[in-house]
Amino acid sequence: MVKIVEVEKGSVAEKCRINKGDYLLAYDGYRYRDILDYIYYNSQAKFTVTIKDVAGKERVINVSKSEDKPLGITLEEEELKIIPCRNKCIFCFVDQCAKGMRDTLYVKDDDYRLSFISGNYVTLSNVSEEDIERIIRLKLSPLYVSVHCFDKALKKKICANPSSAELFNIMDRLIEGGIVMHTQVVMMEGINDGAILKETMQELYSRYPAVKSLAVVPVGLTKHREGLYPIAPLTAECARRTIKQAEAFNEIALADNGEGFVWCSDEMYMLSGLPIPEYDTYGSFPQIENGVGMISELLYEIRDELLYTSELKGEYTLVTGTSFAPVLKNIAVALEDVYGIKLDVRSIINNFFGESVTVAGLITGGDIIAQLKGNLKYKNLIIPHNMLKEFESVFLDGLSVEAVEKELNCKIHISQNGESFIKIIAGEKNG
Repeated sequence: MVKIVEVEKGSVAEKCRINKGDYLLAYDGYRYRDILDYIYYNSQAKFTVTIKDVAGKERVINVSKSEDKPLGITLEEEELKIIPCRNKCIFCFVDQCAKGMRDTLYVKDDDYRLSFISGNYVTLSNVSEEDIERIIRLKLSPLYVSVHCFDKALKKKICANPSSAELFNIMDRLIEGGIVMHTQVVMMEGINDGAILKETMQELYSRYPAVKSLAVVPVGLTKHREGLYPIAPLTAECARRTIKQAEAFNEIALADNGEGFVWCSDEMYMLSGLPIPEYDTYGSFPQIENGVGMISELLYEIRDELLYTSELKGEYTLVTGTSFAPVLKNIAVALEDVYGIKLDVRSIINNFFGESVTVAGLITGGDIIAQLKGNLKYKNLIIPHNMLKEFESVFLDGLSVEAVEKELNCKIHISQNGESFIKIIAGEKNG
């Protein structure tokens, strides 16, 4: 139940005698749960709404409108209460976070709604019958699903939750209901690699095109693993085997339907020492937000933007993690040679989470300060946007961009992509 705080003049709602102050109870007889109900039914032509007026009287109203015309009501703002995770995954990154970080970083969500809205990966181990029916009814597609393996016994071990073994049954029901999914496997050497990965790829691909893609990403391990399940960092040899396995499987998919299906993350390639695939390898880049194809896309965007750029100027310090540093150094050398600018690539060792964490997106403001203070060649810094909290200029450790600028006596420019990166150096964008 949610309060209606505004009714638009001349709207469908006004014609249906829905009033400000009424309560919305249900759509089509299904109880109102959250804003997703409102969004879905706003785009429908025929449905019913159950309304309770200020006197407590309930009535069911038949609504008939064009699909592109909203009902015309504004609902009271409600916080979307996160559905928590019920698993105890042996690799859970939240369990490996240091103490004293922002409270939101300790929240373990496993929320199918956030999967649909934001592309968060979920295990679906906590969905109820009502949830499954709702996903299908509201057409919450695509969803992003963490699979890890097909083997049920191993799945229960990885997730430490018996319900997790039912994943493929739930996926099949969703597929039957028209839901599309993108999937991921967090790769752990000696646990779900090799033959286990082969079986997982085969089972997922047998559900193509409803299962549209699979990303294989290396397990992330921090130094804060006291008392947790013993997992070894992925070796370069395992990364190479896994990449070759995935690339061979992708050849089958390409021959079958002209589209790729499975890709390893950029981090896996950097670990392996193998070359990053070409831009065209990634198709429509369905797993870009999972770190798959980001380097190829960046290089493509840089090359494309340089076609329209006559001059680069200035001196910049380029800040990144240890895994991407070699690629960024090659970019910097090429730009220096052609344009005569000065670029200093600084690879930040992750002391906050541990040196095994090498990606730029997990670099903290504190580590940047500790490693660059008194040792900064150029006062204009460029950092990637994924070092910061979404929609905020704050690092993972809570330090703001302004605080880091003050400590280092510098100016920080935030690069959103390859185009933005070049425009900053060209002086067209402040960042």
